[in-house]
Amino acid sequence: MAAKRAAIATVVLALIGLLIAANLAYLHAQLKVGAGYTSWCAINSEVNCDVVLTSEYASFLGVPIAYLALLTYVGIAAAAAAVLLSPRASRRRQLATGLFAVSVWSVVFSLYLLYVSLFILGALCLLCSGLYVVNLVLLACTAMLYSSVRVAARGREVWPGQMRLLAGTVAAAVVVLVGVVGWKASTGEQMLTPGEIKEKDPEFYAWYNNLPTTSANLAGGHVKGQANALVTLTEFSDFECGHCANAYRSLKQILPRYQKDVQVRFHHFPLDAACNPAVKHSVHQYACLAAMASECAGAQGRFWEYHDLLFDHQSNLDRDSLLEYANRAGLDRAAFLQCLDSDAPRQAIARDVADAMRLGIESTPTFFLNGRTITGAPRATALGYAIQLERAKQRGEG
Repeated sequence: MAAKRAAIATVVLALIGLLIAANLAYLHAQLKVGAGYTSWCAINSEVNCDVVLTSEYASFLGVPIAYLALLTYVGIAAAAAAVLLSPRASRRRQLATGLFAVSVWSVVFSLYLLYVSLFILGALCLLCSGLYVVNLVLLACTAMLYSSVRVAARGREVWPGQMRLLAGTVAAAVVVLVGVVGWKASTGEQMLTPGEIKEKDPEFYAWYNNLPTTSANLAGGHVKGQANALVTLTEFSDFECGHCANAYRSLKQILPRYQKDVQVRFHHFPLDAACNPAVKHSVHQYACLAAMASECAGAQGRFWEYHDLLFDHQSNLDRDSLLEYANRAGLDRAAFLQCLDSDAPRQAIARDVADAMRLGIESTPTFFLNGRTITGAPRATALGYAIQLERAKQRGEG
């Protein structure tokens, strides 16, 4: 009887996990292809699913963890149902042992992900936390199932004391996890005032307020974010530039926290004489080719996805690699090749380069944050402060 109850509870928990994982998989897909998309789970800077799901830790061996979770919960539900239906005691013991082993692994992996969220990303995913709770309770249920099936084979139906201890431990862990989520939600940084930023980091505050400004209103470029955003971040970049890759990582970390308020505009300035007359000697061999490839991806509506692939694989930007990235982005290969060999991408790059030369840009990356000129790759924290300062100014609070 105890085994039956534990198996039913395992099936129910696996179905709950399946629903949460399906929601995570949907959000992951939307964030990957939806420029400017913000999920309902982006509650504040501390409890923010978008920060976690857009990070490099959201995938394992190239596969989104949410997709792996879907398969895991389907397997758990099927195995627990098989325990209920199998007439063979040996088969039930094998399945119960496997379920317990998977549950132990799931909890260990959950602890790793929780550590990453709290101490590396500095943000907690509410839906992910729901899965952590499900995994903890699944551990208790599968342990009870494992014990009950083994004991039933000896003709007795008991729940040993060690199972009570495990259940108590799991319950305590759930309480702690719920407490952490509540604490993060209550202490999440909604917005610092300019005075608070000045007090917290006076060196940054002085540096930022002394940056040169320009009133240039650039058209074109590749845009993501809301049209009515309070902050416009215009970037001139080079896909083969190491500092640009650092800036890309900072933006990837910080934008999910503020993207309701930020519109990003990307422009090319490849340090490659093949398409940039401002460069006398090419610094980056494949910069022009990569920029052209990104324009061809943009022609098929996949610029930002391809943009991320280029920066994620910056050490491999030869023509064959660019074609492989086109395949990964789901581009039409024939149309991509035709575009790459045409003059259209060169014309788009030439317009960006002309704008950059008019603005006096000499290096990458160069940003214009509501007109303030930032040269180089600022750290993620500095970008966050800068966005908050500009947001406050636009609201009349600065």
